[in-house]
Amino acid sequence: MIIHHKMAEMTPRQVAIVDIDESPGPYCMSFGFNLDTLIQSIRHIGLANPPILKSDPGGLTVVAGYRRIMALKALGAGAVPCRIISGHEIPPLECLLLNLYDNLSTRRLNDMEKGMALNRLDTWLPRHEIVNRYMPLLGLRPNEKGLLFFHELEKDFDVKVKTFVAEGGLSWRAVTMLSDMDAASRASLATLISYLRFNINQQIQLIDILIDLSLIEGKPIPHILSELALDNRYDGKNTNRPQQAKAVLNRLRMRRNPALVTAETRFRSMVAHLNLPEGIRIDAPAFFEGEYYRLEILFREGEDLKSRLEDLLQTGKLAQLKNPWDETVR
Repeated sequence: MIIHHKMAEMTPRQVAIVDIDESPGPYCMSFGFNLDTLIQSIRHIGLANPPILKSDPGGLTVVAGYRRIMALKALGAGAVPCRIISGHEIPPLECLLLNLYDNLSTRRLNDMEKGMALNRLDTWLPRHEIVNRYMPLLGLRPNEKGLLFFHELEKDFDVKVKTFVAEGGLSWRAVTMLSDMDAASRASLATLISYLRFNINQQIQLIDILIDLSLIEGKPIPHILSELALDNRYDGKNTNRPQQAKAVLNRLRMRRNPALVTAETRFRSMVAHLNLPEGIRIDAPAFFEGEYYRLEILFREGEDLKSRLEDLLQTGKLAQLKNPWDETVR
């Protein structure tokens, strides 16, 4: 890289913070970061690695060290020791790669920052090179649809969705599934998942159910979600989001397969009326398609097991447990 030779010749000099463009700029890939640790480090040992700025006719742009500059500003510093490179000598791609490798050598990028890096590389490199070389470098599977999803994520989604992604809330499996959808479906689903903070298993369930419903009803996913009138349900300050997410899944499952949900409700009701002793549970086969149910007993030792079995046999309602598909069951 050309910049390596230039760097060896650079002597840091003090630059007033007011003279530095504080916007992230075209080379920055920092999002959702916390400056506390960096501030403490600079406060105790000083700035070990000076930021690098690029001098252009429009002013000074940060090439590497954006977070260091923000930390120094938070500490009340008026100037920052920086290395300065000339814009006409260093190509933009060199600056971008410098930032990328500088970050990778000191920290792990979050998923939103990985998307930022991929977006910036896409301006200068062929897509196949980004997929095959840089996605694995960032710890991502080399997948062009995934690459396109990250492009769309930075460009079209709001800060709440981006923050959720930066926190690691969106699983790669969900990203892969969303990548196979149209842009409107991706947007509506990513927004819902991030606002209600579905966990990883719930994300997969949600996407699977909505794909099925879209095929069954012949309606696009955004239309189905709009029919649920969710917008005013998940934006309140006092909502319990895990419960909201569970409620949304239950409503969609009922819509996709009302008979199965009714059978599950009947089964839970029958088990509840058995008044099973503590430490004993009964589970149904998946989708009630198997012939046998499962009885689980928790016990410490043989005497405890004997006692629990005796208590179970004293339960006079066991014979009332029947197939919930039976329409006579109420």
